[in-house]
Amino acid sequence: LRSMATHGDAAAPHALLLPYPAQGHVIPFMELAHRLLDRGFAVTFVNTDFNHRRVVEAAAGSGGGRRGLRLVGVPDGMGDGEDRDNLVRLNAAMQEAMPPRLEALLDGGGEGGEGLQGRVTCVVVDAGMSWALDVARRRGLPTAALWAASAAP
Repeated sequence: LRSMATHGDAAAPHALLLPYPAQGHVIPFMELAHRLLDRGFAVTFVNTDFNHRRVVEAAAGSGGGRRGLRLVGVPDGMGDGEDRDNLVRLNAAMQEAMPPRLEALLDGGGEGGEGLQGRVTCVVVDAGMSWALDVARRRGLPTAALWAASAAP
């Protein structure tokens, strides 16, 4: 990746990142987010609400976030007491509940779509969240899928 623009530049690219909600996926995506920030991107990092709370707590414990990084949580479609280790149920619930929220983010509604960071210009999703590629493509955005298990620093 080459340097694209400064964080304050209105023309700076804005990537929306959507990891699968598991530690082995979220951490590599956060590494990618930091690499993009280093190269002048703004980044909207989308987690399920369940993981969002955990990431925000970890960020607060490590001295806070970085300029240009926006952390956003969206409902995964499961109730508070449901077993998120049931991946069949989790995948089905996410595929039903999350696309409308992702659409709103990409259309500039809610957190992450526009504002200080500008409109999202590209989307990177975990291969386990491939349904999100269709959402982004319908808006004409460049997309990429990352299989986080093969990522290495």
